[in-house]
Order: sequence, then C-alpha cells, then structure tokens
Amino acid sequence: MAIHGTANGGDFQYYKIEVGLGRDPNAWTVVGDLHYTPVDHGQLETFNSSAYGSGTYTLRLVVVDNTGNYPEPCRVTVIVQP
Repeated sequence: MAIHGTANGGDFQYYKIEVGLGRDPNAWTVVGDLHYTPVDHGQLETFNSSAYGSGTYTLRLVVVDNTGNYPEPCRVTVIVQP
C-alpha cells in the first residue's frame, strides 16, 4: 500500500514512517528507510501490510529537523485483515 502525503519543514533533516500495534502504541518500528529528501504531495513510503498479522495498527509520519526536534507526528489507524 502506497502512503502519500507531504513531509517537509524548516531545517528539514529527514522523515520516516513508523508503525505500532493498536490505536495508541507504546513502541514504534520504522517502515522502510529514513528519507533525506523532502516530499510535497507525493509518495512517502510503501507499507507491506502482508508482513503484519491481523489487527489494528497505527502509522505515523515523523519529520525531523537538523537539531533533532520534530513536531507532533501525523498519525493514521489502519486495520490489517487476512
């Protein structure tokens, strides 16, 4: 599944897409790679839902600046079914 959106900002360093189990995950795992080029209304990453068991997951976009700071990540909930 392609994930589309915008990932940029002042002093942009990189962005990443993370996945966690449930609607309010305690732990996150990076999906794919860190991306060092901003994206404006384009494909951010590919999420291979078949690599995950059935259930509810949360995906989040984290944009990191050159000082290591990041604003509140953007989140979306997905349901993986067999």
